[in-house]
Amino acid sequence: MIEFKEVTEENFYDVINLEIDDYQQRKKFVAPNVRSLAECYLYRHENDVFPYAVVTDGKVIGFILIDIDETEREFMIWRMMVDKNYQRRGFGKQTVRKAIQIAADSGKYDIVIADYVKGNDGMGHLLRSLGFKDDSFNVEFNEYVLHYDLTKIE
Repeated sequence: MIEFKEVTEENFYDVINLEIDDYQQRKKFVAPNVRSLAECYLYRHENDVFPYAVVTDGKVIGFILIDIDETEREFMIWRMMVDKNYQRRGFGKQTVRKAIQIAADSGKYDIVIADYVKGNDGMGHLLRSLGFKDDSFNVEFNEYVLHYDLTKIE
C-alpha cells in the first residue's frame, strides 16, 4: 500500500535521488524530480501545484506532482515517476488510483487529467487500463493527453 507524503526537508534528498531506467532517461519520458520541485517553487504563490513523495513501508519509491484548477474543476497528474528499482510491481497503478481517489473524495473536480510522452507505451497502457480516455495530443510537448471522468464514478 502506498501513501503520498508532502516533500519536506526530511525526504527531499530521497525524492531527488529517485531514478528512472536508462532507456526512460534517454527518451526523456519524465523530467527530473529536481526540475519539478523547482517549478513548484516558481508557482508557489498560485497555491495550485503540490509535490508528493510516494511512500511504501516507510520508503520513498516514487514522486507525483499534482496541479489543480478548482475553477475548471480539473485535477492533473502533472508528473509521476516510480524509481527504477520499484517499477513493474504495481506501484505506478497504485499511485494513479490514489490520485483518482483523492480527486474524487474532494468533490471539487470533474476530471483527472494525465499525459505521457509519445513512445512511453507503458504509461499509456497503465492509464487506459484504469479508465482514462484519449483526449488530445500536445504537439509542443510531444504528449498524449488523457481524461478520467470523475462524474461517472458511483
